[in-house]
Amino acid sequence: MAQPKTRICGICEPNQTIIPLPAPADIPLDPVILWDALDNRQTIRSYSPDEMHKWELSILLHYTQGVREKKNGSHFRTVPSAGALHPFETRIVVNRVDGLFPGIYRYLPLDHALVREECHSGDHESVAKTCKNTALVSSSAVSFIWTAVPERMIWKFGPRGWRYLFLEAGHICQNLYVVCAGLSLGVCAIGSYNDDDINCILGIDGESEFCIYMASVGRKKE
Repeated sequence: MAQPKTRICGICEPNQTIIPLPAPADIPLDPVILWDALDNRQTIRSYSPDEMHKWELSILLHYTQGVREKKNGSHFRTVPSAGALHPFETRIVVNRVDGLFPGIYRYLPLDHALVREECHSGDHESVAKTCKNTALVSSSAVSFIWTAVPERMIWKFGPRGWRYLFLEAGHICQNLYVVCAGLSLGVCAIGSYNDDDINCILGIDGESEFCIYMASVGRKKE
């Protein structure tokens, strides 16, 4: 079966400017024991007003959707995906990250970079209002929005590909939790939001692409 011509993951539009992120390999990180990170993994629902560093955001993006190896035309990332198809787009709502203006950005995994996205309805602050707990996004330093493009999975696996979408969203968010534990950041997965509203803000139709999961991240309160 031939792969359909869906929008390629991580490609920027001609009018968008690529914003490079610090290379993960160049970021000195303190060693973290995996068992400690798993034991310390927890949900934090309120955050301090302190900003996040761009290098921290770089690490979070790399270990949730970053490319770790390119081989024989395939891109292997830091999370598993059926058929190495990776049917997700990652957008972030930036409130307080040094070096970035507040707004919505999309992650380009092949370039390990960001592009600024135009809101199609409301603004980046409107994203918080789509959630049942609006404070999760509004008080966060940055919030993650993962959208699924089902055709990237369905063309190969048929109806069973829908199951893989939701399984893989869980893989991504769990990686975010573990990495946040290693960086001493707070994180909260978000599953309660208005689907139509968030899709409208992002300018996606809710069918060929839809919001599948969200998460807020920020510094822990002392």
